[in-house]
Amino acid sequence: AQRTSGFADALRGLLPKLGLGSAMDEQAVRRAWGGLVGPFIASQSAPDRIRGGVLYVRVHQSSVRFELERVWKADIESKLAAEFGADKIRSVKFFS
Repeated sequence: AQRTSGFADALRGLLPKLGLGSAMDEQAVRRAWGGLVGPFIASQSAPDRIRGGVLYVRVHQSSVRFELERVWKADIESKLAAEFGADKIRSVKFFS
């Protein structure tokens, strides 16, 4: 078991150097998105990419984007930080 965990730790350290860490983080965020934001927001938006600790989220309608920015952004950022760590996702930017 110790050998396996050593390999997993080495792999986790290597992935970011290969540029694959953020791709794996993006997939994890996409899988968790609906559970974090609820069905309505999930139906109106989709995580696009993570760059420099910023999660970019595509929103289908500008009126929903405005509401997310104004009302839900802090709550979503808090949930993302709790789920993935504040070092991985520091903020969210919505775009359409």
